[in-house]
Amino acid sequence: MKRITTALTAIMICISFFTGCGGNGSASLTVWCSELDKGIVTKMVNEFLAASSTVETINVEVVEDDHAREIFENDPSAAADIICIPHDQLGALASQGFLVEITENKYITAINDNTASSVKAGQIEGKQYGFPSSFETQILFYDRSIISDYAAQTLEGIISSAVPDGGIPFGMDFANAYFTANWFFTYGCKLFGENGEDKSFCDFDSEAGIAAMTNMIESRESFGDLDGESALMLFKEHRLGAFIGGPWNAAAFTEVLEGHYGCTKLPSIDGKEMKSFAGFKLYCVNSDTKNKQAAMDLAAWLTNPENQKLRFVERKLIPVALPLEDDIDVAVSTTAKAVMAQGPNAIAMPSIPEMSYFWEPTGDFTLSCYMGEVAISELPARLGLLAAVIKGAGTE
Repeated sequence: MKRITTALTAIMICISFFTGCGGNGSASLTVWCSELDKGIVTKMVNEFLAASSTVETINVEVVEDDHAREIFENDPSAAADIICIPHDQLGALASQGFLVEITENKYITAINDNTASSVKAGQIEGKQYGFPSSFETQILFYDRSIISDYAAQTLEGIISSAVPDGGIPFGMDFANAYFTANWFFTYGCKLFGENGEDKSFCDFDSEAGIAAMTNMIESRESFGDLDGESALMLFKEHRLGAFIGGPWNAAAFTEVLEGHYGCTKLPSIDGKEMKSFAGFKLYCVNSDTKNKQAAMDLAAWLTNPENQKLRFVERKLIPVALPLEDDIDVAVSTTAKAVMAQGPNAIAMPSIPEMSYFWEPTGDFTLSCYMGEVAISELPARLGLLAAVIKGAGTE
């Protein structure tokens, strides 16, 4: 197995975090990650095992983001010792006491070696609960044999481009509010206020929200409701013009599009720069773990600069470690450039517990708009109900 860390770095990590290097201990740990991350996380934990004298086995299990909270709330003892989550889930988990607060100086020092925004994403009310791992926001992928670089700059240019018979000019997951909230934000709506912390504020039912959904409804016949796997298949067949996804899609799309791979910031809509959610992936430790120290060591290891670089090389996930800010591989990457270009238009996902009221209702509503099940005349009333649900009305 290829080693990313140098011998000197490995020695320093052993001194800093582990009670000793080489040999096996008696502790057993479990890590949760996504299906896409399982292979790379397995590589990382094998490196950790080779350096640790306190941990004997590490199980890497696939539990996707949307299932982690449900398992914690039903039985925290059934959850993994270390979990990888998007930072918007932090508030709900930390507020219920499910996560270890990180206070020990050696871990705080390691965490502070990341960008300030990623460090803050791992905090709730000033307390640190997460080790930052990567930054992500949405970007536009396109087939340059169908969509020109110029056309890719605007949604109007994309949907007016000629596609093969039976092809789709533009696709995204219209049932996923992570993507469809873009329309609301682009037209000026706010979710939980200016800073994402006012649980009583959501103006999706404003004139701006109505205009946003009107645009989606009027353009829907040029759209396709696609997830990443569906987009991959269509890109391979050159029957998809453009798709909104994330850096996690980049490696597969690059391969199937070969010399026609295009990647850039999100297109404008109606003359407005398209906004998107910005998110950070965090590694957190279960407060119910039986091996807290070993779990903390592993979380720190999984998020160190060397492993952030490995994630970038193999998965195109954008690192947040300060030592990688000037890394040449990151600097020349088309995908990284697209993420950075979208950065000024990316809005940090709120991490307050009330985010749990946002995802499913919003995704259901925008899918209904895409499918033509909502008339434009119905938007004021329907959006009023959606905004009320997001603010928690009737959920107590």
